[in-house]
Amino acid sequence: MSRFILRLKICLKDRTAGICYLISSIVVLALLLGLESAGEERSSIPVGLVMYDESEEALNFANGMKNTPSVYVKEGELEDLREELLDGLIECIFIVDEGFGENIRLGFPDETIRVISGEDDRVSVILSDITAGNMIYDICFNKAYRAYKALNGEVQMSRSEYADVVAALKEDSDFAFTFNLTYEDSSTKKIEEKEITNGMIYKQMIAGMLAMLLCLIAFVSCNCFCLEYESGVAYRLKELPGKRLPSETMDFFGIFVYTLPLGLVAGFLISGVNGLLYSVAYLFFMCILCTLVSKLIKKTETYQIAGAVIVIGLGVLGFVSVFSGIIGGPEFLKYTPNAIYINMLL
Repeated sequence: MSRFILRLKICLKDRTAGICYLISSIVVLALLLGLESAGEERSSIPVGLVMYDESEEALNFANGMKNTPSVYVKEGELEDLREELLDGLIECIFIVDEGFGENIRLGFPDETIRVISGEDDRVSVILSDITAGNMIYDICFNKAYRAYKALNGEVQMSRSEYADVVAALKEDSDFAFTFNLTYEDSSTKKIEEKEITNGMIYKQMIAGMLAMLLCLIAFVSCNCFCLEYESGVAYRLKELPGKRLPSETMDFFGIFVYTLPLGLVAGFLISGVNGLLYSVAYLFFMCILCTLVSKLIKKTETYQIAGAVIVIGLGVLGFVSVFSGIIGGPEFLKYTPNAIYINMLL
């Protein structure tokens, strides 16, 4: 335990390394978080939404738009959104006019939504099916209710009672149905269980950058072992053969605990509790690898070259594995450390 505390003190007293560690961690984590938030936005089509109607149907439409993965909705005032449209920050503006809900209930869904777009706009036409999809339930519900009201009969359900019956039917397996899409690679006949989206690719790229950061921190932290061999300190610290393995193990855990905070924070911010656990496991492996390499090489310059090869090599293989899963590639890539880490974070 004394060797572990000594190793940790040595790492913490190295002010130059500590400042670099702190600054690089803050900068890279800020970059990763910025990329993650931007990834969510840039993986979808940015559109503006102006709400002049507060009916239930209007709120259903707005929520449907916001929950559509292919659309990134910015809700606000018309003038503000018009400026963003002119600046190219959004593709078009959907305006829900007052009376939207009343028109849906009366069966006049035409011209209930206005669209403002640029002269060369091609997106709003594509989004017409999406907007219609978010209105179709309310349109069908109200049309069916009007047809029900038109039936001859003395006892009729109220609108709320009818809505409860329809909601119950939606949950009934005898009436409800869903579409299950299967994605199959025609070249390998491999079936994917989930759709590949732009947001997923962004997250894979972020995970790849985080893996390179953790690998770099582990590599730099283990550089002290080579410096100690070259200065002769390591030879003066040699102990009896029976105590060498415990001492080396304590050295390793000192390095691991020193690098651990970055893995904990980064993993949790990127992917919650699971990301935290996966980042700790990946960092533990990289600390073992870098410690072994430093103990075998013992020369600082040679270790730095080898470490650069490890960091860049594993990083490249990790990034290549992201695209090989999409366009096809060597099967072994998915078994490299960075590729495994990237897949675990998804």
